[in-house]
Amino acid sequence: MVIKDDQYILNYCTKYLARDNADERHSAYGVDAETSRSRISECWRFPIIDSHDGPEPHAYEFNDVSFIWRCDDADRPPHSVQLITTCHRLFEPLDLRRIGDSIFFALTLKVPKGARYRYLLIVEGNVVADPINPQIQITASGQIWSSFFTWAYNQPISFERWEFTILERLTRHILPFNSKEAQNFLGREGGGGNGGHLYRLDISVGVANYIDKVVAREERHRLYAYKTCLEMIDAVLRRREMRVPPEAMEERLYVSLYDDMASGAAALFEHGWDRMRYNDPADFLRLLRRHAMTGAFAHPKYGGNPGGMAWAFLSEHFTGSDGKTAFDWRRGQEKPLGTSTEYRG
Repeated sequence: MVIKDDQYILNYCTKYLARDNADERHSAYGVDAETSRSRISECWRFPIIDSHDGPEPHAYEFNDVSFIWRCDDADRPPHSVQLITTCHRLFEPLDLRRIGDSIFFALTLKVPKGARYRYLLIVEGNVVADPINPQIQITASGQIWSSFFTWAYNQPISFERWEFTILERLTRHILPFNSKEAQNFLGREGGGGNGGHLYRLDISVGVANYIDKVVAREERHRLYAYKTCLEMIDAVLRRREMRVPPEAMEERLYVSLYDDMASGAAALFEHGWDRMRYNDPADFLRLLRRHAMTGAFAHPKYGGNPGGMAWAFLSEHFTGSDGKTAFDWRRGQEKPLGTSTEYRG
């Protein structure tokens, strides 16, 4: 358990959870329609997942996760709010404490990175899923739990394996890592040995893993676009080459598909792209480009750029007249990824 002062909790909660609007202005384009979280701004931010700033060795390997309960009436708060979670002993509920006289109850735990967990809340004896957090897991028995994942988690959440494969093949044509020079670098350096969380299907720069995570949280409303378009892309590829599965197809087929999507070629629609399901294939390419570039160069905690691999490539690729790198990224990043003593991730 980690002690956070009231100001920390209020700083994170007030902007998003203290609003009293009754309209569904934050329904994430209808994803959360007719639910209580449709009235909450950026509900995906909860539970709060932050860097762990403890003095112990290997503190970098942990996140501080703050669970929040918001009551409707500050004058009639619940007598008890407890948490059960798979990142603690399930038979031992933990108490959330009320933050001053506010509407918020909170509890912060130190949780290992690179994992996904489930939890439920017990409010005056009633077991409920978190009404704020939109992420859920359904157990084999059909019970709905709230869930969250910590930084650098690299197992699929949103996509199937075949969807991962197509995503990875498509993003190769977007990212600047197709040159022989870049491939030699990735094969030789592997991110300076910091790619411990690298997912085997994301050997390029972890972009597919980044997209899998961003559509589980920040851009949940984009999941429909990916599910729909990847299914149609799979159908088009199989129509064009029936002898091998998409993951084993020659690169020229993906290049041709990419060009057809960009130009809206008639052949694309003749081979299975359904405009009634997703009208503009070029629009999906723009979405894919945005996510691919962001994922490749964002901080590794978001799921892409494992071990700072893309940053390391830029550092080696761009040098000054004196031969020194013009992009010394390690100075600005926390340990052990970088060398900064001020930035904590």
